[in-house]
This record gives sequence, C-alpha cells and structure tokens, in this order.
Amino acid sequence: MINILEIDPILTVFPYALLYYGLLLVSSGLALLAVNRSENENKRALQTALVIIFVSQLLLLTTNLLAYQGFQLVRALFPLAHRVLNLLCLLWLIWALFRSQSKNITGWIPAILSLAIFLSGILFSLWWLPDAQSQEFNRSWMDYALIGFTLVLVFVSAIIFYTRHRTHLVEGWLILAIAAAGFVLYLLLPSPGNLPAAAMISQLVYYPLLLSLVSNQDQTDNEPVDPKTEPNGDLRANVANAFLEVSLQPSQDELEKSLTHSLSLYLMADLFGLIHFEPGSDQALLKNAYDLIREDHVKNIVLKAERMPILFKMLVEGESILSNHKSELSAEKNYLVQASGYNRVGNLLLYPLKQTANQPRWAFLGLSPYTNKEWGKGDLERLDRLQHNLGSVLEKAGRLEQEARQISDLQTLLLQKEDEVSLLQTNVTENQAELQNLSKELQQTQSAWTEEVKLWIKRQKELEEELERLQQTIKESQASVAESEFLRSQKKQLEETIARNAEQTAQLKAAIDQASSLLQGLTDQGKTADEAEESKG
Repeated sequence: MINILEIDPILTVFPYALLYYGLLLVSSGLALLAVNRSENENKRALQTALVIIFVSQLLLLTTNLLAYQGFQLVRALFPLAHRVLNLLCLLWLIWALFRSQSKNITGWIPAILSLAIFLSGILFSLWWLPDAQSQEFNRSWMDYALIGFTLVLVFVSAIIFYTRHRTHLVEGWLILAIAAAGFVLYLLLPSPGNLPAAAMISQLVYYPLLLSLVSNQDQTDNEPVDPKTEPNGDLRANVANAFLEVSLQPSQDELEKSLTHSLSLYLMADLFGLIHFEPGSDQALLKNAYDLIREDHVKNIVLKAERMPILFKMLVEGESILSNHKSELSAEKNYLVQASGYNRVGNLLLYPLKQTANQPRWAFLGLSPYTNKEWGKGDLERLDRLQHNLGSVLEKAGRLEQEARQISDLQTLLLQKEDEVSLLQTNVTENQAELQNLSKELQQTQSAWTEEVKLWIKRQKELEEELERLQQTIKESQASVAESEFLRSQKKQLEETIARNAEQTAQLKAAIDQASSLLQGLTDQGKTADEAEESKG
C-alpha cells in the first residue's frame, strides 16, 4: 500500500486515510440530506450533483480499501480512478451551480462530458497498466492531461458564470477558487507518488462549503419580498379595479386586454403580454401586450419558433424562464427587439400555464424595456397564486370566443333565413297575384266555354232534328227509288217488246198506226210519269 500511495500519510495511509474520505462523505451526505428536506423548486440539479459526489467518494473509499487489502489491479488503477471520479464530481458540481441560476442549462452537456471522461479513463488505463509497477502516476503525461483539463474546466466555468450571473453566491465562487488553487499548487509544487496531495487538501477545504451552499441557496430562493416593492394603497386599488374589469368583458379580445393590463399593474411590468401557441405549430402569437408606461396595448406580434428555440422549448415543456442578464437568451431578445419595434426589451420573464389536453398552450411574457426590472422568484410566486384562476379566465375567454362565433354564425344564418323568407314572401305575393289573374282568366274561359257548349248543344239538337228529317226523307226516297227501279225494269221490257214488234209495224201499217197511236199514248204516259218522278226526285 505504501509504495502506491507515497504521499502525505494523513491522507493516504489507512487508518488515517479514513479521515479524508470520512470528511468528504459526511460533507456531501449532510448536504444531500439538506437538499432533500429543502422545498426549493430548483433543488434537483444540486441534488443530482451531490448524489454523484457521494457515490463517487464512496466508490473511491471502497477502491482504496481493496487496494489496501492487496488487490494488484485495483492498486494499479486507483490513482487514475481517483482523478477521473473527482473530475466527474467537479463537473457535475459546476453544472449544478449554473443550473441553479438558469433552467436553460441542459443536463446533456455534463452527461456527454462524463461519458467522454469515462472513455478517456479506460484508454488511459490501458496505457498505464504496463508501467504501473515501475513508474509513478504523478507528473506523467496522463496526469498532466487530466489536471490541465480540470483547470481549463474550472477557469472557463468561472468566467462564464461571472459574465452571465454575477450572483452573490459566495460559496460557489469559493468552491471554484479553492479547487483551482489546489490544482495550481499541485502543478507548481509537484510531489512524488501517485495522488495529488495539494488537490486533496483543497477538497478537504471546499467540501464542507457544500452545506453552506445548500443553505444559502435555499434562503435566497425563499427570501421574503421587499416591502418597498409592494404596491401602495392606490396601486392596490388600481389592481383590484383592473381585475374586476376582467370579469366584465364580453369578448375574448377585451378580456385578454383587461387581463394583461391587470397583471402588468400586479407585477409592475413595463410590458406584459399573453402568448398563444398551438402544439405542433412553428410559430406563436404574442397577444394584447400592455405597455405600462404608455398605458396602451401593443398590436399582436408573430413569434417564429426557429428564431426563438430556447423560449419555445421551455414553452412546450411548461418551464418558466427568468432572464436578468443581457448575455442570456441574446438571440431571443434580439428577435423580440426586431419583432416588437422597441429599442430594447430588457429582462425577460416567461410563465407558461398548465397545459390542458387538446387545448392551445398559453403563457405570459414579461419584458422591461424601460426600467430594466429584474424578475425574481417573488414574481413567479405571485403568478403561482393566480395560476388556477388565470387558467379559468383564459378558458372562459375561449368559451366566450366560441360562443361569440356560434352567435355570429347563428346571426348570419338567421339573416340568410330572413332573406330567404322575404324572398319566399315576395314569391308568394307574386304567385298569389298571378293565381288571381289565372283565376279570372279561368272564370272568363269557363264562361266562354259554357256559352259555347250551350251553343254546341243547341246546334247538336238542331242537327239531330235535321238528321231525323233527312233520315225520314231518305226513307221516303228509298220507296220512290224502288218504285222507279220497278218502272225502269218494266220500261226496259217494253222497249225490248217494242224492238221486237218494230218489224211487225212495217207489215201491219194499219196495225202500226193503231199500234203507233197506242204506243204513242203509252209513250206519252210514260214520259208524263217520268217527269212526275223526276220532279218528285
């Protein structure tokens, strides 16, 4: 064991090394318990970091015990594992510091870096194992690589943390400063052996600060509101009147205007508007933003998702945003300057309301272009107290708009029906007038037809009488015709007889004369009869 951990015996040799690991485990464990009991809404990041720290130190203690028992592989890899695990602890602690100040910091960054560090540790172990028995890990190129990366991580994080947040979180700055000082002293005063004694001493110094960090952050997040920022009596009266106006608005647009006016007074916000976002859409609408200084509403502004990725991401996830530094959300703020027409937008507050299934997403956006008002946890708490009622008001506004559209549709339909009824009444009037005209014409036609029918009946009767007379005449004529036919047949016979007797007339002149006389008489009688017949016919 001694040939592996040839540094300060107080820190590395059992049973004295238990003091080192015991202090680290107790400090991180107590800080973790304090975070678990805390009611701070932003405790999850620090809780995650402290769990990783506690598990890593427990793993290092276990590994050191195994090395002390004589496991050669563990003994060879322990210096490398010590540096890698402590680097991971420092990485997640830095992430927790950033996350406590801004929710925009994603957890994928430390996760990816942790994976890269872990893979690097595996590769380093393959290089180190063949030389572990003959060389010391201190002042090796792998040692310098890990220590250099750690220093770069600490210094870059400190610079970014200062430029973005500049908070009064003294413990955070002390932790970063002490950690950096330990690694710098180790590089300036290298020690033989396998463990960085100076860096381990710095751990003993800054790990107890984790308790103070947790306590200070919890007090900062739950500090009471400054009485000077509370509205006075006149302002409370204005706020009460403004909120009273909300319930008296007849339409969605008027209700939203009254709501943003009321909340602008309630939070003393320079500019406060309502964001309406349809899930799956690539844009949102900033509606009825109220300008407290100009005392007027700003026209609706279209917000494009591609220009405000972080804001839209938090909007979809239902996470609030407090941005009180110019360097934060710079792309979103620059786009808001262009879209709104203001010279600047100042600090930014995003407060999404609870999402309802199959309903649009609503959120409130607060800006401070005039006073550069800094948004704080107190503003979120004020909105939290009103969240249920705000959701109900917006739901009521949606119902009002839907009912207004339905009433408008019904009114339009009613007007259409009234026009149709008016047209039908006009058609009925015209049809009635036409029907009366047709009725008169029908009556006239019927009267004319009646007279004509009567005339036709009279004519028919006359024709029937004439027909009867003609039939009687025909009957009488038929008898005369029959008699004439009989006489004609007799005449024919007589003529034939005369023709036969013509020859005898020549012989018998005397007889002929007598016969001629007789024949002449007969002929005269026949003619007379024929004439009489013809005259009758």
